Amino acid sequence: MIPDAVLSQLQNLVRIYEFNTFFEETAALAADLLEADGAAFIAHEEHSLRYLFFHGLPPIYSDLSKHVFPDDQGISGAALREDRAIYVPDYPRSPHAMPEYVATGLQASIILPVHGPKGASGVLAVSWFRPAPTELAESTLRLAQLLADMLGAAWYRMGIELHLEHIATRDALTGVPNRYQLEERLTTACASAHREQCTLAIVLLDIDGFKEVNDGLGHSAGDRLLREIVTRLHDVLRASDTIVRLAGDEFILLLEKLRSRRDLEDVLQRVLLALNIRIGVDDQQIGITASAGVTTYPQDNVDPVELIHHADQAVYRAKASGGNCWSYYDHQDDERRRSAQHLRGELERALSKQEFVLYWQPIIDMQSGLCVAAEALIRWQHPERGLLLPDSFLDVAENSTVMQRIGAWVIHDACQHGEVWTKQGMVLDIQINLAARQVENHRLCDDLRRALASCPALPTERICLELVERIALRDIAKTTRLISDCQSLGVRFALDDFGTGPAALQYLLELGCNQIKIDHSFVIPMAGSQRHQQMIQAMIQMAHALGVTVTAEGIENMESADLLRQMQADRGQGYGIARPMSAADFVTYWLQNAATGNAERPVS
Repeated sequence: MIPDAVLSQLQNLVRIYEFNTFFEETAALAADLLEADGAAFIAHEEHSLRYLFFHGLPPIYSDLSKHVFPDDQGISGAALREDRAIYVPDYPRSPHAMPEYVATGLQASIILPVHGPKGASGVLAVSWFRPAPTELAESTLRLAQLLADMLGAAWYRMGIELHLEHIATRDALTGVPNRYQLEERLTTACASAHREQCTLAIVLLDIDGFKEVNDGLGHSAGDRLLREIVTRLHDVLRASDTIVRLAGDEFILLLEKLRSRRDLEDVLQRVLLALNIRIGVDDQQIGITASAGVTTYPQDNVDPVELIHHADQAVYRAKASGGNCWSYYDHQDDERRRSAQHLRGELERALSKQEFVLYWQPIIDMQSGLCVAAEALIRWQHPERGLLLPDSFLDVAENSTVMQRIGAWVIHDACQHGEVWTKQGMVLDIQINLAARQVENHRLCDDLRRALASCPALPTERICLELVERIALRDIAKTTRLISDCQSLGVRFALDDFGTGPAALQYLLELGCNQIKIDHSFVIPMAGSQRHQQMIQAMIQMAHALGVTVTAEGIENMESADLLRQMQADRGQGYGIARPMSAADFVTYWLQNAATGNAERPVS
């Protein structure tokens, strides 16, 4: 029968989950039950026994802390071999006595095997440093063995917890800490940098060419490469530095205790040299390098999560520079990125809230002075910032997916205006600019077809789509197919900004454009430059020889208009003719122009 006091202590034991505390309570209870002086847990590891935990033993035992001896020696070795408790009431005279323990004054000891799922995981050694009983009661021995078994269960549970913690905080492939441990390590490193008044560098490494290794040589080769990368990093980094695998082929390096920029760049140089690797299978060889994004604390004095984000921003700059280099975090560049990101969100809202409007710039016939066309130009009626010109938002829009939908809206709205004006008797062409995303996206013809179908009164030949040279020439064959497909719907095409890129007249033949628009950079200086006049004259003559209409942009004064008319330019536009205006103002302008158009004075 277990005494109530002992039963209560056993019940308290099973509610303890931290191993050190569990051992202390178990050892104390075992010593009380056996009327002994103290106890120790000796772990069994790979044919060896190692002292790990002590309770109630003399100070001299501190010299034996973590003492390791073969698992076939001493009473402990005998208890393991026989898998039973062994009690030695007179230790100094025992054949199992070990001199180092006799020297501590050990008088008696009982060794109890501590069991685990795979055999004995150690022993519980209960010790006397004074004369001990000759024999121990069987019931007491059974209770002591129960305590040893409970200790074994707690030891096994701790092993599982440590293993799970290792899995949770270590990368299974490379063995280095993983992203779940990063924030804790980074917080500690920042505190150390602050305390010691030195610099901590946060370096994000992205492997250049890793995808090619996975795709070309297989994922097993990619795994070998990642392990090789970690090995090489360990070779070149200092003991105080930390490697963390962030995800995929990305690693974070925490470089601590840096005294200068030169110290940091010496480490970075070693890292990039170490990661210039060639890997291959059979005759196939693939080279990889690394790009590094760097930020430093406390110079970049933000919280740990933001430091990682800043290093991530910096690595984009390194990749954009061609890779195999490092780039420092740039606050102003990041602000521009954030501003662009915010603007992209606003563009989505502007499209859904119908905040975009079209302004119209008149295009005149250079001989008659009559307004024969209008170029649709997008504006943004921002609810807080007022009317915004394209320069303030179009670059961001063209680098986002929203541009495809904005472009489709421009086509639809321009066609809607064109149909209304056609019904009012206004005969003019509608010129619509195309964004790069529209040209590169196969949906352009579908968008155009839907817009034309919704405007049956608008003659399709009145629609002229404008392509700038740099977009048209990215992929000549693809652009040519696109133009041909759209022209099958009846629309026409103009090559805008003509003369600013590498376009030759042969491209006009290949692309099949109906019109060129000579860029304002040629027209504006023309009045004072004979060479510009000769260049424009040549453009006009060669375009006419190919049956292509010529529109001159950037007409700002009467002198330029007169020269262009003499050169037989077909059409012209510019601030000297009329600035872009709202649709309502354009109707007024067109009516006045139709009534007063003058071939001698095409510029107002």
